[in-house]
Amino acid sequence: MILRILAIVAALAAAALFFVGKGKLAEQHAAQVKAEQATVAVQAELSSANEQIGKLETNLKNERESLADEKRKLESVRSEMYTAKQEVSRSQQQLSESKKTIRELESAAQRLRADLLQSEQNLIAANKESELAQLNERIAELEKSNADFKESLDRAQERLANSRAAGAKSAANGVLTAGSGSYSSHFTPTASQPLPQATIGAETTVQSLSTQNGLIVLANTPELALAPGAQVTVIKDMKALGKIQVVQVTDKLVVANLLPGAQANKMTVGSAIKILN
Repeated sequence: MILRILAIVAALAAAALFFVGKGKLAEQHAAQVKAEQATVAVQAELSSANEQIGKLETNLKNERESLADEKRKLESVRSEMYTAKQEVSRSQQQLSESKKTIRELESAAQRLRADLLQSEQNLIAANKESELAQLNERIAELEKSNADFKESLDRAQERLANSRAAGAKSAANGVLTAGSGSYSSHFTPTASQPLPQATIGAETTVQSLSTQNGLIVLANTPELALAPGAQVTVIKDMKALGKIQVVQVTDKLVVANLLPGAQANKMTVGSAIKILN
């Protein structure tokens, strides 16, 4: 009886344990299912997170590359700015040197102008001294010629006076010889020389005129045929304006001195004149 009771109790206990175990298994199964679902959800979230992390890594990489490009561009711009700054500095230095060179050239040009003006004045003075010496020589020659002519005239007058005295004496004495009726004089006049013929040369124009320096510059042409040292007369509207003496002749210009008596006020720049050779 006790065994039966024990067996029944054991069966009841086993049934209770069975049901209890079955409930726990169901609970464990449900928990396992929930855990698997949670795992799947976590894996999905983890996968999504991994994708986002990958995207973020890609974006970060792109940002780093963009940042590196911007940095390279910035370095390039800095290098270009530094080069431009150096170029500007060199340009400023070259400009300063150019200004200095220009000032030196202007100073040299002023010195050259002063030297040229002094040379022209010296040349004019030398030409005037040369002209004065030539005029003095010409005056001396004329004075000598005048003295010779005066001496010849005195001799001729003396001969004429002697001839007249001899004729008067012969008439007073009544002595007439054959051939005495013809009067002869020992004065033999010098043979007259033909005057040089003046010709009007080609027409030219006045290029420059300086009454202070006594210089005149004419346009040169082959028809003028002027040479340094030549003295010619300037004619305008068939009126003589005075003489000039050629100092220098180039292919295009004729530089001459205005001789005393030249009417410089009528020789205006650009006016047409002619040369009387």
